[in-house]
Amino acid sequence: MKRGLLVLLAIGLISSSGLFADSSEVRSVLPQLTDAEYQQLDSGEMITAKGYEGSKIEQYFVPQTTAYDRALAKQDIQDGFSVAALSYIPYGPKLKAMSSTERQLTIFNAIRAISTQEGLTYISWRAGNIPKVLIERSSYMADEKNMNNLLPDPVATTFPYETQSYVYQRDTSFGGNRYLHTYTNTDKEILVDIENLANMRVLGVFTAVKKGQLNITMATYQLDDGLLLEALSSIEGRDPVVSIFGLKVDLPSAFKRRLVALQNWFRDQLAAIETN
Repeated sequence: MKRGLLVLLAIGLISSSGLFADSSEVRSVLPQLTDAEYQQLDSGEMITAKGYEGSKIEQYFVPQTTAYDRALAKQDIQDGFSVAALSYIPYGPKLKAMSSTERQLTIFNAIRAISTQEGLTYISWRAGNIPKVLIERSSYMADEKNMNNLLPDPVATTFPYETQSYVYQRDTSFGGNRYLHTYTNTDKEILVDIENLANMRVLGVFTAVKKGQLNITMATYQLDDGLLLEALSSIEGRDPVVSIFGLKVDLPSAFKRRLVALQNWFRDQLAAIETN
């Protein structure tokens, strides 16, 4: 409920200031989208796509960026799959008033506030296409293994171009897991690669994703009037559909829903900047 109210407040602020999504600057950095896709972004919709069985996803990432390089490398996986998500969010008054340098630091700290992912929901197919809690616990770790020493969200005072963190998350799909977050940033792009440091199990028993097999990339790219949110999830060395005890798990669909949930979470983070 709180996240929904924040989003509504942010939309109100954006509308009252005359800041509507305008695909003109999106077209300049993402020239290969269709007219229908530009219209989706204009209306605030998220674009999602799967990058396997001959489908391409590179067009959803800004060329000559690290995120684009990741997508190019992952879209033609022979033994596995990739999923992409793209959104465009116009700046509200606070973000619009900032310099690009100040805005980049503010966005970076918002992305790293992972404790706010606790209670994050997604649309569960197995539950009947209704919202279900995805992430139950989310915290930083002091090191790779010690889950008894969890840390609060860090707040940077200067913008780093490279940094790493260890993260513990417990979710309703794969239980408790440890991840490595690696940031590779520029003056316009903030990119975090997320890698699993242990096997991810379904029902706490069956290994669906082996250690190091999952990679999630989330990136932001600053434009003059708004922010592009790009996301990529890929798994190599794993069939897209796995079965356990008669239960089929469609991994591309599962991780697409995860990317959608993460992008919606970050929309809420931007909304919170405008309302705080």
